[in-house]
Amino acid sequence: MKRLYLVLLSLLMLVQIGMAQDTSSDAKNPEAGNAYNNGLDLAKRGDFKSALPKFQEAITASPNFYEAYYMLGYSQKKLNKYQEAANSFEKAIGANNKFEKAFVALGNLQTEIEDFDAAINSYNAIIVFNDQSARAHFGVGNVYYKKKNYAQAIPSLKKAVELNGKYDHAFNVLGLCQAKENQLNDAVASFQSAIKVTKKNSRRGSYSYRLGGIQSKLKKYKDAEKSYLTALKFSKSQSIIGGANFGLGEVYKKLGRTQKALDYFRKAARNRQWKASAEYEIDMIRNPDKYAY
Repeated sequence: MKRLYLVLLSLLMLVQIGMAQDTSSDAKNPEAGNAYNNGLDLAKRGDFKSALPKFQEAITASPNFYEAYYMLGYSQKKLNKYQEAANSFEKAIGANNKFEKAFVALGNLQTEIEDFDAAINSYNAIIVFNDQSARAHFGVGNVYYKKKNYAQAIPSLKKAVELNGKYDHAFNVLGLCQAKENQLNDAVASFQSAIKVTKKNSRRGSYSYRLGGIQSKLKKYKDAEKSYLTALKFSKSQSIIGGANFGLGEVYKKLGRTQKALDYFRKAARNRQWKASAEYEIDMIRNPDKYAY
């Protein structure tokens, strides 16, 4: 990974001084285009193994075909060939130093394998030539989130959602960081924004669950009740379903609705992850004298 880091440092310098050129568009030819399109068809069908030689054929016919390098890397990553994928993304960048998709793909791969310094360098290389890239700012913030450097993540994530107000995943990670920094009201606003703009019900369920947890901490129990019920409605994750049931048990316990609290703690106890905590809460309600001290 040290070699990757040094390569990206060099690429960043090339971007800054404008030395690299996009030569791909003039270098394509029919043979390269046909091979590339055949590779795309195979990749769209999920046959990445068969797509690899097609993209290689396109590159052989047109050595500066940066889109083919990108799709070669994409296919290699799908096949868990991470080092080869990184090399292909680097070659795509070498052929076009403003090919944002390749920088993002490389940064995402580096983030996935926890090569965090190199990932930040990849995303920052985008910001040099496109400081309006929400994906690049999110990438930087997400790396800091994964490094548990929440305070440093927040400015980049705020910039990402400022640039793209429909970036639900960025709102979600921003909310997680704000919660870790005890910025609870800000976290509520971020999760509410994530819920509002997401188009996927599964994500709506996840975000609602996290929102419910923050609202419960703020003692806004009726709001938390609504959020947890929304999580149960939309989420298919058994972990989140168990957590939402447990959260509802806590909410109803705080509201003095003991029977309803028991009902939801029992539902939570069906989930292996929440079983011990839920059974403890049930025992506390049933046997209060046992815990009086």
